[in-house]
Amino acid sequence: MSKQVKNVEVRRELKKQIKTKGQNVAYFDFGHTDDPVVLLIHGVPESSMLWKEIIPAIVSEGYRTIAPDLPGFGQSERFEETSSWERYEQFVTDFLNELQLDQVHIVLHDWGGLIGLRWASSNTEKVNSLIITDTTFTPDYTWHKAAQIWQTPGKGEELVKQMANKELWFAGMKKEVPGVGEDVLEDFFQIFSSDDTRSVILELYRSGDMKKVIPYQGKLQQINKPVTIIWGEKDPYVSTDYAYKLRDQEFPHAKVHIIPDAGHFIHIEVPEATQTFVKEHFNKI
Repeated sequence: MSKQVKNVEVRRELKKQIKTKGQNVAYFDFGHTDDPVVLLIHGVPESSMLWKEIIPAIVSEGYRTIAPDLPGFGQSERFEETSSWERYEQFVTDFLNELQLDQVHIVLHDWGGLIGLRWASSNTEKVNSLIITDTTFTPDYTWHKAAQIWQTPGKGEELVKQMANKELWFAGMKKEVPGVGEDVLEDFFQIFSSDDTRSVILELYRSGDMKKVIPYQGKLQQINKPVTIIWGEKDPYVSTDYAYKLRDQEFPHAKVHIIPDAGHFIHIEVPEATQTFVKEHFNKI
């Protein structure tokens, strides 16, 4: 492993650009090119800025750390076709192929978990380790209230249009994630900034039938590599029950860490606590 990189600062203007299947994709890429690769996949309504405080922690352990804005989110163009769960799974393969990457460690959150774990189930030989945060991959998961509305034609369109009120949306996020930076929220908000991008959320959630997970059950057990599961104790969208279900059903060797009094966005709400468990994961590999 090469000499560690120090003092990484993650800023929106430092994103790189690459074309993947004709779409412009924005992504962060920090660390030495010859170091082991860590791929970070964000969720909804997020961008690669979710990892602002986590990327430096991983790079400091001697890893090349890559975090794309999923198509339609942040500064990436949306797919020309429907933004479905299946299309995002294919995007992971396309993105890694474009960067000529094969073996990866993976860090996941929210929808990034649904996308990344589905991809990992079909590419177990390419996964060197996993960090899973506040997500699910079990068919008995019941979608939270906002998701159920997004999945409902008419009501979903109305809700995302309401969320396009930038001032109100910023205020709501600052209440949910005290101390979150304006730069992070600015990047997150891009998904609500136009009719074209707002439809991405609706298409993704309407593809989110959790019964689709059933054929993949048990496949993740083939990943006999380090797995760390990190959760916010008070996550209102995916309760800590699902942290233990992931361990018990798919990763019996995983370590589970529950961060007290934290919510869903642990990476920007309690970055120091999250960094501790992330660095511990990579330090032990």
